[in-house]
Amino acid sequence: MKKILSIILIMFASNVYVKASEKWGEGELQLTRGVVNYFIKYLRGNTESRPLDFYVTTDGTNAIYWFCPTGGACQEGSYRADIKKCNKVTGKTCKKFAVRRTIKWQNGINPAKGKASTINSRWSDEEIFAKLTELGFYNNNFSKKDEKKEQSNEISNQIEKLNDLYKSGVLTKEEFEKAKKKILN
Repeated sequence: MKKILSIILIMFASNVYVKASEKWGEGELQLTRGVVNYFIKYLRGNTESRPLDFYVTTDGTNAIYWFCPTGGACQEGSYRADIKKCNKVTGKTCKKFAVRRTIKWQNGINPAKGKASTINSRWSDEEIFAKLTELGFYNNNFSKKDEKKEQSNEISNQIEKLNDLYKSGVLTKEEFEKAKKKILN
């Protein structure tokens, strides 16, 4: 009986973990200027409310947020329901970006916890833009990285073809080296 209960408990715990991992965004994310301005509005809240949950589309072009009334005990909403609402409102796939003023999206740069990921609502717009840039969410050109990767792959393919021609006897060693040098330059 204890074994069965242990197995059920382990299955339940692992299922909860997998489901929780669905809520936070992961990977490269380039926020548009409009979304950053919307995030700033969320961060600052107003006199009757403070930031609670911020969701963003995975392409960084749209977002939705929820506030918590001040003075009231407030907890995060159901991320599944919030994601569904964000998906419906934006017509795109959404993931949770931040809780309160801490950015939780994991992109390999953002630690997703502590002071390094937290934005102060008293910062100027420029400071917030700079912090989002530092964390890898704004003003980053991922397409340049992809472009360099493609160029590197193209060079590798060309050298591989040259090597095949050399091995098959079509090119001499001197011709192979000369062509390889030309490709690398």
